[in-house]
Amino acid sequence: MKRGILLIVALLLLAVLVTGVLALLPDKAGLPTGCQAALDQYLIYKNVSLHEGLIVKSTAKATRPGRLTQDVSFMVYGDSAHYQTDEDYQEATDEGESTAVWVGSGLRPLPFPPEEVWCALLEHKAGEPQYGAAFVSLHQDIYNADWVVHEVGPDLFAPVSTQVASDLGCDLAVDR
Repeated sequence: MKRGILLIVALLLLAVLVTGVLALLPDKAGLPTGCQAALDQYLIYKNVSLHEGLIVKSTAKATRPGRLTQDVSFMVYGDSAHYQTDEDYQEATDEGESTAVWVGSGLRPLPFPPEEVWCALLEHKAGEPQYGAAFVSLHQDIYNADWVVHEVGPDLFAPVSTQVASDLGCDLAVDR
């Protein structure tokens, strides 16, 4: 009888230990929740409002997120409650032009460098496939944090975007 109880207790402790270890392991299946939400929102905006027809080919976590500086960032997309962005999805008109006025809005400039950056290889399938990269980054100050999406030039599909991905330490293989 005592052996049976000890066996049950040992199995329960083992189950708790395994569950705890699995809970601490990082999710290898995809992007962090806020990152995925920011990327999805960006794709919906680009595909519906601007008729881009973009799909995500691959994503990779940047090993050098500090290299995404304000000088590198060209456009910032997001519905941040705390930070200024160039394009606020909820304030955009049907033509994709921002109607937001940041002066006096109480929103702060994005703190650089970001805490975390994920690179997304995007494909545009209009005729010959084109590839470019967008950067989903977590900006954080002492009180707030938000995920936003950066583009690094006026042309999303210019080679500079994939070069910046490489500079950030993202391994985005383009299968052509």
